[in-house]
Parts: sequence; C-alpha cells; structure tokens
Amino acid sequence: MRWTMFAPTTGLAAVFAVAATLAAQTTTSRAEVSLDSLLNTRISTASKYSQTTAEAPASVTILTSEDIKQFGYRNLLEALESVPGFYSSNDRNYPYLGTRGFSRPTDYNNRILLLVDGQTLNEQVWGSAMVGSDFPLNLDAVERIEVVRGPSSSLYGTSAIFAVVNIITKTGIQLDGLSLSGRLGSAGSRELGMTAGRALGGHGSIAASGLVTHADGADLFYPEYNAAATNFGIAHGTDWEHSIGGLTSITWGSLTGRAGYRSRAKGIPTGAYDTRFGDPSASTVDETLWGQIAMQRDLAPTLRVNARLYGDRYRYEGLYPADSGAPDSEGARSTELGVEGLFIWEPASRMRLTAGSEFRRILHALYYEQLPDLTRLRDDEPFNVASVFAENELQLFPRLSLVTGFRWDVNSRGHDGLTPRLALVATPNQATTIKALYGQAYRAPSAAEADIASSYYQRNPSIRPEKNRTFELDVQRRLGSPLLFGVSVFDYRLRDLIDQVDAGDGGVRFENLNASHAAGVELQVDALPTGSVSARVSYAFQRVETDPSGETLTNSPQQIGRLALTSKGSFGLRPAVEVRYESGRRTIAGPSTSAFTRTDVNLGYTPAAMSNMRWLHGADLSLRVTNVFDVEYATPGGVEHRQNAITQDGRMFLFRLDWQL
Repeated sequence: MRWTMFAPTTGLAAVFAVAATLAAQTTTSRAEVSLDSLLNTRISTASKYSQTTAEAPASVTILTSEDIKQFGYRNLLEALESVPGFYSSNDRNYPYLGTRGFSRPTDYNNRILLLVDGQTLNEQVWGSAMVGSDFPLNLDAVERIEVVRGPSSSLYGTSAIFAVVNIITKTGIQLDGLSLSGRLGSAGSRELGMTAGRALGGHGSIAASGLVTHADGADLFYPEYNAAATNFGIAHGTDWEHSIGGLTSITWGSLTGRAGYRSRAKGIPTGAYDTRFGDPSASTVDETLWGQIAMQRDLAPTLRVNARLYGDRYRYEGLYPADSGAPDSEGARSTELGVEGLFIWEPASRMRLTAGSEFRRILHALYYEQLPDLTRLRDDEPFNVASVFAENELQLFPRLSLVTGFRWDVNSRGHDGLTPRLALVATPNQATTIKALYGQAYRAPSAAEADIASSYYQRNPSIRPEKNRTFELDVQRRLGSPLLFGVSVFDYRLRDLIDQVDAGDGGVRFENLNASHAAGVELQVDALPTGSVSARVSYAFQRVETDPSGETLTNSPQQIGRLALTSKGSFGLRPAVEVRYESGRRTIAGPSTSAFTRTDVNLGYTPAAMSNMRWLHGADLSLRVTNVFDVEYATPGGVEHRQNAITQDGRMFLFRLDWQL
C-alpha cells in the first residue's frame, strides 16, 4: 500500500516556521515556568501513585483546567481531540474516540478505559465508555485530564488496551465558592452549569458540580433516503438530545467519598437498525450512577496503603420503531461492586514497589428486548473478576530507571489475562527524557459480544479475548527555554481483533478477525515565547493494516495534524484558535471519506480586567465557533447504517456567561 504525504505541506511548513520564529525571541521566566509546569505536573494514572509526567513509564498527555477554559471545550471528546493521535467519529447517536489508527465503528469505545478520580466508568454489557456529550460532565469542575496512551492492562486489566483517560476533579478548596454558567448555541442548544466547593475547617472539603443540557437538533439530509416516503431524505426534529449530570465529593482526613450521576437521552436521525426514518421516537437512553469510598494512609515513612470500595449501576433503553409492526425496544442493566487494596513500599532509596489486589462482582449484566409480537427475550450473565498486580521501579543508575510489572486477571467467564509491562526511563540531562516502553494488554469479550443471544445478537461462546503487544520510544527534549519538543514512535500488534459481522439474518455476530499491525510516529512542539502568545503543533502519521491481506483498517486516518494558538491579551481578552487536518478514512463499504481541515475559534473575555468595570468582578464571557468555515466532512458509520459515512456538524456557535459568586 502506498503511503501518502500530508496534503497541505506548505501549511505545515509555515507552522514550523512560526514555531522557529517564536523560539528565536528572548526567553523569559514565564516561558521557563510554563515548560517546567508541563514536565513536572504530577499524575497518578500511569503507575497508581503520584509521579511527574517525565517519570511516568508511559506516553502521557495532560490537559489542564486552563487548557479547557482557554479553548472553550464543551465536552470531554472535544478536549481529547487535542491529544496527539486521537480522533473522533459521531454516528448521531453516540460519539466515538479513536487513537493511533484504531476506532472500530460502533465499538462504544470499549478499548479505552475511562476513569473519574480513579474509578472505572466503562459499563458491563458492551464495555462502553461515554466520552462526549453522552457524558454530561461540567468541565469547569475538572482540575486536569490525564491521558496515558498505549496499553495499561498491567495495572487496570481489561479494556485498557489503547489508552486510559482519567478525569481528576477539583476539590472543594480549589473550587472555593459558587459558580454558575449559562450557555446558548446553535441547533437550539441550551445548557446550565454549576460548581460549588468549600473547606471543612482544617480537616477536609466538600465539592459539587452539575450540568443540564438540551438541544433541539438541526434538520439533516441523507441522500440514501431521498424518496417521497421518507421525506426526501430530510430528518426533521429527530437529532434532539437531553442530558443531566452531577458529581460530588467529600474529603475528611484520609477518607474520601465520591458519587456521580449522568443520564442522557438522544434521538436517532439516521434510520439506523432499519428504524422508521424520520420518526422522532427513535431514541436511546443511557444512565449511570456510581460511587466510591477511598482511604490513603501512611503506615510508615516508606509504606503507604490505599484501599477503596466502589460500585456502579448502568441502565440503557433503546426504542427502534419499524414499519413492520409495533416498535421494537431493547434494554440493558448492569450492577457492579468492587474492592481494591494496594500498598506502595520503598524498601530502599532506589526502589519503589507497588502491589495490590482487586475483586469485582458483576451482579448482573442483563440484556432484554421486546419484539413486535410482544415476545420478550432476556439474557443475564453474572460473573466475577479477581486480580493481582505488581509493579517495581528500580533506579539502576542516577539517571536510569527500570520499571517492571504485571497483572493477572481471573474471570469466571473464562476470559483470563496475564499482562506484563517493561519500561526504561532515562534522563541523560535536565532537558531530555527518553522512555523505551514494552507492554501487553488484553480485552475480554463483553457480555454483548460473547454471552447475549437475541433476535439481533448471536451468541459466540468460543470468542477469544483481544491481545495487544506494543513497543514504543518516547522522547522529550527541551530546546532552550521557549521550546519543548516531543516524539513518540510506536508499533502495535493486535491479535484476535473482535469485530461485528453481518450474520445474514438481519442480525450481527461478533467474531475474532485476523491480526492487525499499526506503526506510526507522533510529533509535538510547544512554543512559549516572550509575550502572551503561545503555540502548539502536533502531527501524527499512522498506518494500520490487517494481516495477512495488508488492507487498511476501516475508520483509520493515516495523518492527523493540529495547530493551536492561544493568547492572553490586553483588556481581558483570551483568543484561541485550533486548526485540525485529517486524511480520509476507509468505510466498511470500501470507499474512503474525504480529507478535511476544520478550524475552531474561542474568544473569552473577563470584564473585570478593565479598571472601570470592577462591578463585574466574577463575570466571564466566551464565544466558541466550531468549524468556522463550514467545511463539509463525514466519518464512517457501522454496519447498522445505510449510509457509508455520517456527515458531521457544520459551523456551530456557543455563547456562555459564567459568574463566580
């Protein structure tokens, strides 16, 4: 297969020219402090204990609360698109996240592990992770988003096959008061947000946040339904969405209690699953309630113990009206309880050992459906997962560390997994970090893929877990004070890829397909020069093929480029511009989508920065415009769609007013 070059090469050259010009400017303490902040941000996702991003044995990206505010990201998916190698799809029912060339159509993001303050939110029927507007999280309550690329099954088990995304929320002390937010946007979009927090004496804090959203949705045209009986392909009033979400946490001494809730209902405008095109009742509802109690305690100066008890409950309802009779409906329920304990021991100054165990009881992973003849099919398969894991960090030399680890999961359904990890982390000087990484990951088939039998799903008890083996070289180099350069080179070997195939009777069956091979490189340059302007340039080149045919994997762009410019200007203004390029992606039907370049702009304004407007203290305004030039582009859909590719949003506006009380 012939590799193509990045189409707008002149534009990319101009970007690097700008970065070089910025680097030539006089350095300042601001640039040094900002770069130090990037390198020394402490995270806990990569190893389950606090360490800097430079020390972490993984390729890590941190998105801060300042990044979220500067670019005006509306939801988690928009923020994650800024991570090198990440890309998205949206089939107008659910959004999907891809990384390093992997995003199977309608996989519900079950190869990415989603955490909130360390608690897994992937549900137990499909293994789905809600990463976009289907997770109504008020991003104003987020302190940072830790993104660990590559396999992390050695610490987290199944589903951590391509990436772990951990959302770290703000404490009550960080929120320190009440903030309200109102938002109005295109397609009848309205949102109300709230964050609140306070300290509880000198012993702890309490924090809470919430978000309510509503969108009428735009009218959409699908030429595949261009006939008089289907309103000439126009879906009117069927792209609606309503959601509500909330988080709360209480910390008292060494104990922390957290709870969250999210519910989202979404109309289906595409006629997926042979539903009646244009029927506004075609919809899905997803709801999750979760909570945990966690404790951290130092038993000795060199020994820390962490323990947590957690649980979650998931509910799904789908309504798919068809012309054949009464509306078909389906639903799912899952309930999970778990306990985890680990200790972090430093027996010597050059050694740190982390070891622990986890037990999860999935009380039920229930799927049911109601057919037109009122027949009701049910399938319920409870199961347990018992795990042990360990990781050791050994400092071989003052500037060279070796990290080794493994996790063993025993699943009562028979899908066990043993996943090792190996990393060498070198810091030859203060300006350079080099990481050589090896890891394995696995994903046990979900209940929907292996155990559920219905009129749509065919059970496949012989299906095997997916396994991924990766090699990666990650280098970060500080080029003087204003520039930070990063490069990651990776090689993935995925065996027994699970994908849905047409069963020939109107349903689907999940099967293990041939192996896939991915190789690529990710580049990123952060420029923080003199003055208020900063820039970030990233470029990912990736190639994913199926073995032995050498055919390009579907929904896999070979090239992704991003330019981000921000400024903290005078008079309280903070403009931000993002330009994103993606090459085309092959669809399930064969043809590829077209490449596109999308431009997003956010303009924030703080009136209190004006000396004569102090009475507006606490107010903040912003206007975000996505797809400024109204570029038409599409992303591949799944086998349930008549469309080969689903058209994405054109130009969209969102105005918001925030007030800190």
